[in-house]
Amino acid sequence: MKKIIKLSLLGIVVATVLYLLFYPVPVEPVSYETPNNPGLQGPFAKNNKLSDTKHLLLDIGKGPEDITLGPDGLLYTGLEDGRIVSFTKDGEFVKILVNTGGRPLGMQFDTANNLIVADILKGLISISPEGEMLVLADRVDGTKIFFADDLDIGQDGVIWFTDATQRNHDIIIEFLELQPTGRLLSYNPKTKETKIELTGLRFANGVALGPNEEYILVNETMGARINKLWIKGPKKDKHEILPIELPGYPDNISYNGNGVFWMAFPAARDSGFESLSDKPFLRKLIARLPQSWLETESESYGMVIGIDTLGQVVFNLQDSTQNYHSITSVNEYDGYLYLGSTEMGTVGKYKLE
Repeated sequence: MKKIIKLSLLGIVVATVLYLLFYPVPVEPVSYETPNNPGLQGPFAKNNKLSDTKHLLLDIGKGPEDITLGPDGLLYTGLEDGRIVSFTKDGEFVKILVNTGGRPLGMQFDTANNLIVADILKGLISISPEGEMLVLADRVDGTKIFFADDLDIGQDGVIWFTDATQRNHDIIIEFLELQPTGRLLSYNPKTKETKIELTGLRFANGVALGPNEEYILVNETMGARINKLWIKGPKKDKHEILPIELPGYPDNISYNGNGVFWMAFPAARDSGFESLSDKPFLRKLIARLPQSWLETESESYGMVIGIDTLGQVVFNLQDSTQNYHSITSVNEYDGYLYLGSTEMGTVGKYKLE
């Protein structure tokens, strides 16, 4: 009997090892040297300044990922179920503009009062004041725009937007793979031409045009860094990485027009996971584990950073009280920051000191 039990246990062990080594999974990790993690210290020292954040747009829906100010003085946001809603600066719900049938993320109004939206499933879309929806771009150079994420619009009308990845809609799988398939794209409404402006990004996310629109900043969420692409002047087409170490995974970024770039961080850096960033074989073994094992409950944390045009930290706003957390966007209007989150059921409003 003991021999039978031992053989059974050995068989289980062998089967488990074979499963972890050879079971086919649609995950192809690559090696990546993660930027240094400065931690929550120094210019990123822990604080609870965001604990005073007020909650707006109560009981309307989950996941107000981005917020933008409309020409009518109302704020607009997109929800997890596809609805785009408007509300006052005090948080009073006004109306449903449209349901895209997808997942609206980054958004901004153009000069014709159309709401331009990056939608995961639809691509780049335009919504008229009457709620009529038009797809501007869902393909580029013969490839599908797989994960339209964030955008910014230049004074010339050109729309700069990100295609976060060409591989997965599952964020966990994206972290396991670390494949650099994200892209920065541009759409010219005059010529109706979509161009690839920058490639090789690890989950291309937030987009913000800088002062005088000489350059554009693009966040890499999985890459934990900020790209800078010069689009005007003598440095035109030059690509740089900002020399700033980030304590979290950057999501959306916005420019306040007065020397400050606001950056949202849905989560702090995970040193345990990043220790495997240069070990794709081990990450593929992990990918064979049950999905429920991979979806670990992490501490809910709120973090917003403001940097100046030289890349220096000028605002460090955090919240460990879980009042408002998992922040994906931050936009400044009239002395207040309006915060978005894919995990919250409200929009956050924070008064700047």
